[in-house]
Amino acid sequence: MNKKKIVLASTLAVLLAPSVLNNLPANHTVQAANTQLIGTVRRGGAATVDANGNYVRGGYLGNFTSWRLDQRITIGGNPYYEVATNQYVDATAMNISNGNQVLNPVQKEVSYVNAVKTITGSNAVVVNDNGYSLGVTLPNGTSWRVDQYKVINGYPYYRVATNEWVKALNFTSDYNGTNNTTTNTNTNVLKTITLRTNSVIYNGQGQNTGKTLPSNSSWKVSQEKNINGHQYYQVATNEWILATEDKNTSVFSNGATTGTLAKNIQLYNTASNSMTRSLSANTSWKISNVVENSAGYYFAQVSNNEWIPLGGSVFSDGLLQQELANSATYEPSFAISLFK
Repeated sequence: MNKKKIVLASTLAVLLAPSVLNNLPANHTVQAANTQLIGTVRRGGAATVDANGNYVRGGYLGNFTSWRLDQRITIGGNPYYEVATNQYVDATAMNISNGNQVLNPVQKEVSYVNAVKTITGSNAVVVNDNGYSLGVTLPNGTSWRVDQYKVINGYPYYRVATNEWVKALNFTSDYNGTNNTTTNTNTNVLKTITLRTNSVIYNGQGQNTGKTLPSNSSWKVSQEKNINGHQYYQVATNEWILATEDKNTSVFSNGATTGTLAKNIQLYNTASNSMTRSLSANTSWKISNVVENSAGYYFAQVSNNEWIPLGGSVFSDGLLQQELANSATYEPSFAISLFK
Protein backbone atom coordinates (compact mmCIF):
# COMPACT_ATOMS: atom_id res chain seq x y z
CA MET A 1 0.00 0.00 0.00
CA ASN A 2 1.40 3.38 -0.99
CA LYS A 3 0.60 4.98 2.35
CA LYS A 4 0.80 8.74 2.65
CA LYS A 5 0.55 9.14 6.38
CA ILE A 6 1.28 12.71 7.40
CA VAL A 7 4.72 13.50 8.81
CA LEU A 8 5.33 16.96 10.23
CA ALA A 9 7.25 19.27 7.92
CA SER A 10 6.85 16.86 5.01
CA THR A 11 5.56 17.89 1.61
CA LEU A 12 4.01 15.92 -1.19
CA ALA A 13 3.56 16.69 -4.85
CA VAL A 14 1.16 14.56 -6.86
CA LEU A 15 0.99 14.40 -10.63
CA LEU A 16 -2.16 12.68 -11.84
CA ALA A 17 -1.60 11.11 -15.24
CA PRO A 18 -4.45 11.41 -17.76
CA SER A 19 -4.40 7.62 -18.17
CA VAL A 20 -5.41 7.23 -14.51
CA LEU A 21 -8.44 9.42 -15.03
CA ASN A 22 -9.34 7.54 -18.17
CA ASN A 23 -9.38 4.25 -16.25
CA LEU A 24 -11.97 5.44 -13.73
CA PRO A 25 -15.55 4.22 -14.20
CA ALA A 26 -17.51 6.65 -16.36
CA ASN A 27 -20.27 7.16 -13.78
CA HIS A 28 -17.90 8.43 -11.10
CA THR A 29 -17.60 12.17 -10.53
CA VAL A 30 -13.97 13.24 -10.26
CA GLN A 31 -12.50 16.42 -8.81
CA ALA A 32 -8.91 17.46 -9.41
CA ALA A 33 -6.24 16.36 -6.96
CA ASN A 34 -5.87 18.69 -3.98
CA THR A 35 -2.70 18.05 -1.99
CA GLN A 36 -3.61 20.84 0.45
CA LEU A 37 -6.28 18.76 2.20
CA ILE A 38 -5.58 16.50 5.17
CA GLY A 39 -8.01 13.87 6.45
CA THR A 40 -7.90 12.70 10.07
CA VAL A 41 -9.73 9.42 10.63
CA ARG A 42 -12.56 9.60 13.14
CA ARG A 43 -13.18 7.12 15.92
CA GLY A 44 -13.84 3.66 14.51
CA GLY A 45 -11.15 3.72 11.83
CA ALA A 46 -11.75 3.64 8.08
CA ALA A 47 -11.50 1.08 5.31
CA THR A 48 -10.18 1.96 1.87
CA VAL A 49 -11.92 0.91 -1.33
CA ASP A 50 -10.92 1.01 -4.98
CA ALA A 51 -12.61 3.22 -7.57
CA ASN A 52 -15.37 0.61 -7.94
CA GLY A 53 -16.16 0.59 -4.21
CA ASN A 54 -14.50 -2.77 -3.45
CA TYR A 55 -12.54 -3.09 -0.21
CA VAL A 56 -8.76 -3.12 -0.59
CA ARG A 57 -6.91 -5.82 1.32
CA GLY A 58 -4.72 -4.21 3.95
CA GLY A 59 -6.41 -0.88 3.35
CA TYR A 60 -7.44 0.04 6.88
CA LEU A 61 -6.63 3.36 8.51
CA GLY A 62 -6.44 3.59 12.29
CA ASN A 63 -8.27 5.95 14.63
CA PHE A 64 -7.09 9.57 14.51
CA THR A 65 -4.34 8.97 11.92
CA SER A 66 -3.91 11.75 9.35
CA TRP A 67 -3.53 11.38 5.59
CA ARG A 68 -2.83 13.64 2.63
CA LEU A 69 -5.94 13.69 0.42
CA ASP A 70 -5.71 13.64 -3.34
CA GLN A 71 -8.51 13.46 -5.89
CA ARG A 72 -12.13 13.26 -4.81
CA ILE A 73 -14.55 10.91 -6.56
CA THR A 74 -18.16 9.88 -5.97
CA ILE A 75 -18.97 6.22 -5.32
CA GLY A 76 -22.60 5.24 -4.89
CA GLY A 77 -23.54 8.89 -4.46
CA ASN A 78 -21.09 9.44 -1.59
CA PRO A 79 -17.83 11.46 -1.70
CA TYR A 80 -14.52 9.60 -1.33
CA TYR A 81 -10.94 10.91 -1.24
CA GLU A 82 -7.86 9.12 -2.56
CA VAL A 83 -5.22 8.40 0.10
CA ALA A 84 -3.07 6.04 -1.98
CA THR A 85 -3.01 4.86 -5.58
CA ASN A 86 -6.57 3.69 -6.34
CA GLN A 87 -7.43 3.60 -2.63
CA TYR A 88 -10.23 5.85 -1.44
CA VAL A 89 -11.78 6.68 1.94
CA ASP A 90 -15.36 7.74 2.65
CA ALA A 91 -15.32 11.48 3.42
CA THR A 92 -17.71 10.93 6.36
CA ALA A 93 -15.07 8.78 8.08
CA MET A 94 -12.64 11.71 8.40
CA ASN A 95 -12.28 15.25 9.65
CA ILE A 96 -11.05 17.08 6.55
CA SER A 97 -8.79 20.07 7.07
CA ASN A 98 -7.05 22.60 4.85
CA GLY A 99 -4.37 23.06 7.50
CA ASN A 100 -6.17 25.93 9.22
CA GLN A 101 -9.66 24.64 9.97
CA VAL A 102 -11.80 21.52 9.77
CA LEU A 103 -13.97 21.79 6.67
CA ASN A 104 -16.50 19.09 7.58
CA PRO A 105 -16.87 19.10 11.38
CA VAL A 106 -19.46 16.65 12.66
CA GLN A 107 -21.56 19.48 14.05
CA LYS A 108 -22.03 20.94 10.56
CA GLU A 109 -23.05 17.72 8.86
CA VAL A 110 -26.68 17.65 7.76
CA SER A 111 -29.07 14.78 8.43
CA TYR A 112 -32.19 14.55 6.30
CA VAL A 113 -35.52 14.11 8.05
CA ASN A 114 -39.19 14.27 7.12
CA ALA A 115 -41.33 15.24 10.07
CA VAL A 116 -43.73 17.79 11.49
CA LYS A 117 -42.76 19.58 14.69
CA THR A 118 -44.68 21.96 16.94
CA ILE A 119 -43.24 25.04 18.66
CA THR A 120 -43.70 24.79 22.41
CA GLY A 121 -43.06 26.99 25.45
CA SER A 122 -42.46 30.32 23.70
CA ASN A 123 -41.97 31.86 20.28
CA ALA A 124 -38.93 30.38 18.49
CA VAL A 125 -36.14 32.50 17.00
CA VAL A 126 -35.26 31.70 13.37
CA VAL A 127 -31.58 31.75 12.34
CA ASN A 128 -29.79 31.36 9.01
CA ASP A 129 -27.41 28.58 7.94
CA ASN A 130 -24.61 30.15 10.00
CA GLY A 131 -26.65 30.65 13.16
CA TYR A 132 -27.34 34.38 12.82
CA SER A 133 -30.80 35.60 13.79
CA LEU A 134 -33.04 36.65 10.89
CA GLY A 135 -35.16 38.85 13.16
CA VAL A 136 -38.09 36.46 12.74
CA THR A 137 -39.85 34.23 15.28
CA LEU A 138 -42.30 31.36 14.89
CA PRO A 139 -45.36 31.52 17.19
CA ASN A 140 -45.79 29.14 20.09
CA GLY A 141 -48.16 26.29 19.19
CA THR A 142 -47.60 26.44 15.41
CA SER A 143 -46.49 23.33 13.51
CA TRP A 144 -43.85 23.16 10.79
CA ARG A 145 -42.59 20.58 8.33
CA VAL A 146 -38.82 20.08 8.85
CA ASP A 147 -36.52 18.42 6.32
CA GLN A 148 -32.98 18.75 7.71
CA TYR A 149 -31.19 18.53 11.05
CA LYS A 150 -27.75 19.80 12.05
CA VAL A 151 -25.84 21.30 14.96
CA ILE A 152 -25.05 25.03 14.83
CA ASN A 153 -22.74 26.56 17.42
CA GLY A 154 -23.13 23.50 19.62
CA TYR A 155 -26.94 23.30 19.50
CA PRO A 156 -29.14 21.02 17.36
CA TYR A 157 -31.42 22.78 14.86
CA TYR A 158 -34.15 21.78 12.39
CA ARG A 159 -34.63 23.47 9.03
CA VAL A 160 -38.12 24.92 8.49
CA ALA A 161 -37.39 26.64 5.15
CA THR A 162 -34.44 27.42 2.89
CA ASN A 163 -31.75 29.09 5.04
CA GLU A 164 -34.12 29.14 8.03
CA TRP A 165 -33.44 27.04 11.14
CA VAL A 166 -35.03 26.69 14.58
CA LYS A 167 -33.39 25.24 17.69
CA ALA A 168 -34.56 21.66 18.33
CA LEU A 169 -35.33 22.45 21.96
CA ASN A 170 -38.09 24.82 20.78
CA PHE A 171 -40.06 21.86 19.41
CA THR A 172 -42.12 19.09 20.92
CA SER A 173 -41.66 15.55 19.61
CA ASP A 174 -41.96 15.17 15.86
CA TYR A 175 -44.69 13.17 14.20
CA ASN A 176 -45.88 11.91 10.82
CA GLY A 177 -49.51 11.34 11.66
CA THR A 178 -48.30 9.67 14.87
CA ASN A 179 -45.64 10.53 17.40
CA ASN A 180 -42.24 9.25 16.22
CA THR A 181 -40.53 9.71 19.57
CA THR A 182 -41.39 6.76 21.78
CA THR A 183 -40.40 6.59 25.42
CA ASN A 184 -41.23 4.16 28.16
CA THR A 185 -41.90 4.95 31.80
CA ASN A 186 -38.86 6.06 33.74
CA THR A 187 -37.38 3.28 35.84
CA ASN A 188 -35.77 4.19 39.14
CA VAL A 189 -32.15 3.11 39.50
CA LEU A 190 -29.59 4.08 42.09
CA LYS A 191 -26.00 3.63 41.02
CA THR A 192 -22.86 5.51 40.07
CA ILE A 193 -21.53 5.34 36.53
CA THR A 194 -18.16 6.26 35.00
CA LEU A 195 -18.05 7.56 31.44
CA ARG A 196 -15.97 5.93 28.68
CA THR A 197 -15.65 9.05 26.53
CA ASN A 198 -16.80 12.67 26.38
CA SER A 199 -20.54 12.00 26.43
CA VAL A 200 -23.30 13.97 24.75
CA ILE A 201 -26.14 15.18 26.99
CA TYR A 202 -29.68 14.67 25.67
CA ASN A 203 -32.97 16.04 26.96
CA GLY A 204 -35.92 13.87 27.96
CA GLN A 205 -37.04 13.55 24.32
CA GLY A 206 -33.65 12.25 23.19
CA GLN A 207 -32.60 15.54 21.57
CA ASN A 208 -28.94 16.55 21.62
CA THR A 209 -28.54 19.60 23.90
CA GLY A 210 -25.13 20.52 22.50
CA LYS A 211 -23.47 19.88 25.88
CA THR A 212 -21.14 17.06 26.97
CA LEU A 213 -19.76 15.44 30.11
CA PRO A 214 -16.03 14.64 30.32
CA SER A 215 -14.63 11.14 29.90
CA ASN A 216 -13.75 9.21 33.07
CA SER A 217 -16.03 11.42 35.17
CA SER A 218 -18.46 9.70 37.55
CA TRP A 219 -22.14 10.50 38.02
CA LYS A 220 -24.98 9.31 40.21
CA VAL A 221 -27.87 7.93 38.17
CA SER A 222 -31.40 8.13 39.49
CA GLN A 223 -33.46 6.91 36.52
CA GLU A 224 -33.23 5.16 33.17
CA LYS A 225 -35.60 5.00 30.21
CA ASN A 226 -35.89 3.94 26.58
CA ILE A 227 -36.20 6.59 23.85
CA ASN A 228 -36.67 5.34 20.29
CA GLY A 229 -35.07 2.01 21.14
CA HIS A 230 -32.06 3.41 23.01
CA GLN A 231 -31.44 3.21 26.75
CA TYR A 232 -30.57 6.44 28.58
CA TYR A 233 -29.44 7.25 32.12
CA GLN A 234 -30.55 10.44 33.87
CA VAL A 235 -27.64 12.39 35.35
CA ALA A 236 -29.51 15.64 36.18
CA THR A 237 -32.93 17.23 35.71
CA ASN A 238 -33.87 16.74 32.04
CA GLU A 239 -30.31 15.67 31.26
CA TRP A 240 -29.70 12.15 29.96
CA ILE A 241 -26.82 10.24 28.40
CA LEU A 242 -26.72 7.02 26.39
CA ALA A 243 -26.54 4.16 28.87
CA THR A 244 -23.62 2.58 27.00
CA GLU A 245 -21.48 5.62 27.78
CA ASP A 246 -21.14 3.93 31.18
CA LYS A 247 -18.07 1.69 31.26
CA ASN A 248 -20.12 -1.13 32.78
CA THR A 249 -23.13 -1.01 30.44
CA SER A 250 -23.31 -2.85 27.10
CA VAL A 251 -25.79 -2.64 24.24
CA PHE A 252 -25.83 -6.45 24.43
CA SER A 253 -26.99 -6.56 28.06
CA ASN A 254 -30.34 -8.01 26.93
CA GLY A 255 -29.04 -10.02 23.98
CA ALA A 256 -28.41 -9.26 20.31
CA THR A 257 -29.37 -5.93 18.76
CA THR A 258 -30.50 -5.15 15.20
CA GLY A 259 -29.04 -2.63 12.76
CA THR A 260 -30.18 -1.39 9.34
CA LEU A 261 -27.41 -0.66 6.86
CA ALA A 262 -27.11 2.84 5.38
CA LYS A 263 -25.03 1.59 2.43
CA ASN A 264 -23.73 -1.60 0.83
CA ILE A 265 -21.15 -3.22 3.12
CA GLN A 266 -18.57 -5.90 2.37
CA LEU A 267 -18.06 -8.44 5.15
CA TYR A 268 -14.89 -9.70 6.79
CA ASN A 269 -14.86 -13.50 7.18
CA THR A 270 -12.75 -14.96 9.99
CA ALA A 271 -12.69 -18.41 8.35
CA SER A 272 -10.90 -17.14 5.23
CA ASN A 273 -9.35 -14.06 6.86
CA SER A 274 -10.54 -11.96 3.93
CA MET A 275 -13.25 -9.60 2.75
CA THR A 276 -15.98 -11.66 1.11
CA ARG A 277 -19.64 -11.14 0.21
CA SER A 278 -21.52 -7.85 0.56
CA LEU A 279 -24.73 -6.93 2.35
CA SER A 280 -27.13 -4.51 0.68
CA ALA A 281 -28.13 -1.08 1.92
CA ASN A 282 -31.46 -0.86 3.79
CA THR A 283 -31.27 -4.50 4.95
CA SER A 284 -31.41 -5.29 8.68
CA TRP A 285 -29.14 -7.69 10.57
CA LYS A 286 -28.86 -9.02 14.09
CA ILE A 287 -25.58 -8.09 15.76
CA SER A 288 -24.34 -10.27 18.60
CA ASN A 289 -20.85 -8.96 19.32
CA VAL A 290 -18.39 -6.15 18.54
CA VAL A 291 -14.60 -6.23 18.77
CA GLU A 292 -11.90 -3.59 18.53
CA ASN A 293 -8.41 -4.52 17.34
CA SER A 294 -5.03 -2.95 18.07
CA ALA A 295 -5.37 -0.72 15.00
CA GLY A 296 -8.43 0.88 16.62
CA TYR A 297 -10.82 -0.63 14.09
CA TYR A 298 -14.24 -2.04 15.03
CA PHE A 299 -16.07 -5.08 13.64
CA ALA A 300 -19.68 -6.12 14.36
CA GLN A 301 -20.60 -9.82 14.19
CA VAL A 302 -23.64 -10.77 12.07
CA SER A 303 -23.04 -14.54 11.73
CA ASN A 304 -20.61 -17.19 13.01
CA ASN A 305 -17.72 -16.06 10.82
CA GLU A 306 -18.95 -12.80 9.28
CA TRP A 307 -18.31 -9.31 10.59
CA ILE A 308 -19.23 -5.80 9.43
CA PRO A 309 -16.35 -3.27 9.46
CA LEU A 310 -17.66 -0.21 11.32
CA GLY A 311 -15.65 2.59 9.70
CA GLY A 312 -17.68 5.59 8.48
CA SER A 313 -21.46 5.84 8.67
CA VAL A 314 -22.49 2.18 8.39
CA PHE A 315 -25.93 2.15 9.99
CA SER A 316 -28.91 4.40 9.36
CA ASP A 317 -29.14 4.81 13.14
CA GLY A 318 -26.05 6.76 14.16
CA LEU A 319 -26.71 6.22 17.87
CA LEU A 320 -26.57 2.45 17.36
CA GLN A 321 -23.11 2.76 15.86
CA GLN A 322 -22.01 4.72 18.93
CA GLU A 323 -23.53 2.10 21.24
CA LEU A 324 -21.75 -0.68 19.37
CA ALA A 325 -18.37 1.05 19.63
CA ASN A 326 -19.00 1.63 23.33
CA SER A 327 -19.74 -2.07 23.82
CA ALA A 328 -16.74 -3.48 21.97
CA THR A 329 -14.45 -6.14 23.41
CA TYR A 330 -10.76 -5.50 22.85
CA GLU A 331 -9.13 -8.22 20.75
CA PRO A 332 -5.80 -6.78 19.58
CA SER A 333 -5.06 -9.42 16.92
CA PHE A 334 -8.54 -9.56 15.36
CA ALA A 335 -8.26 -9.21 11.54
CA ILE A 336 -4.95 -7.49 12.12
CA SER A 337 -3.35 -9.11 9.05
CA LEU A 338 -5.63 -6.94 6.90
CA PHE A 339 -3.76 -3.91 8.18
CA LYS A 340 -0.32 -5.10 7.07
